[in-house]
Amino acid sequence: MRFGIVGGGIGGLTSALVMARRGHDVAVFERSSAIREVGAGVQISPNAGCVLRSLGLGDAFDAISVHPERMVFRRWEDDSIIRANDFDEAFADQYGMPLASVARTDLIEILAQAVAAVPTINVSLASRVTHVEPGDDSSTIFFADATSLSFDVVIGADGIHSVVRPCVGGADSARFSGSVAYRALVPLDAVKDLPVDFTNRVGPDRHVVSYFIGKDRRYLNLVCISPEDSWTTESWTEPGTLDDLRERFAGWSPELLSILDRVEEPVFRWALYDREPLEQWGIGSTTLLGDACHPMLPFMAQGSCQAIEDAAILGRCLDDVHAGDGPDGAAAVAALRRYETARQGRTARVQTTSFMNRDLFHMPDGPMQQGRDEFLASGVAGFGPLEWVYSYDPLTAAI
Repeated sequence: MRFGIVGGGIGGLTSALVMARRGHDVAVFERSSAIREVGAGVQISPNAGCVLRSLGLGDAFDAISVHPERMVFRRWEDDSIIRANDFDEAFADQYGMPLASVARTDLIEILAQAVAAVPTINVSLASRVTHVEPGDDSSTIFFADATSLSFDVVIGADGIHSVVRPCVGGADSARFSGSVAYRALVPLDAVKDLPVDFTNRVGPDRHVVSYFIGKDRRYLNLVCISPEDSWTTESWTEPGTLDDLRERFAGWSPELLSILDRVEEPVFRWALYDREPLEQWGIGSTTLLGDACHPMLPFMAQGSCQAIEDAAILGRCLDDVHAGDGPDGAAAVAALRRYETARQGRTARVQTTSFMNRDLFHMPDGPMQQGRDEFLASGVAGFGPLEWVYSYDPLTAAI
């Protein structure tokens, strides 16, 4: 069959590889003039890492990965540890592989290289899609230059501001969370004294996540979440300033302030948006994938992982669909609805939990915060609260 994929990010490229390995012809349409990723770092937990390995990317993925030694929650004012869990051999044994921190640019690079090596995948850059017309036998992609192309299946993997989503009934607007993320990097030479941890410093109305990324652990990635009353600029990301970042976290622990003093500019400021879970992901032979259908706040580090899971499940649902002498519209449409049904419950739970984590992380000091800290300190051993996330295997999960 012929697949048209709108969007050349992590989800789009992964789904292209998944479909090509099953013998399908794939065309990817990316609006940017180059395959690139925005943002600095991303966590790839075992539930998504297993998919990359299944696509033959294991060695390349290992080469770009940093494996944190611990997950640590710290208190905002003194850096005292609320809870710490080891990412040790027992974790890798339980979930099949370690958790990895990677630079988004590195991950996009290995995906793009893998895509370029497959003759049945064609990537078109600077392709501005205006809309999609879903149909049962085929769906048609329309472009800004007044041309159009039809495919047996169209996948909208074009992110939270998707142009495909409204074409399948998702007319809702993205929801501003009331928070912005200041994203910054610190070169390794300036932070060699720090442990290789995934650290979450939590405090009233804000929190800071830090972890190493890049080949040879070349940067410490900082994501500093702070409240914002509104977002009125046209773009969802804009340049920030180091002075503003420091001001927003004045009074926090000396350890954090010392790290902020070592930040290498530029600093970027991102508006954090999500949407309510979407009941309908597709019409006819068009469906959605990744942030196009389930954009989520980054408070579970699962956005990219859920897009990768989507690609694996979608491929499996289409395993029994073959083009033969022509498009098998009914079978393809049924397979897309089966994919959507298999994914909607899990992705909605991740979306909802990510939204709830904002309040959990941002509790003001007081009795509720003390109860939260006591729960985290004495709660379920190991990674119990995240068991349902990490143990999911999209290569074998029921569909």
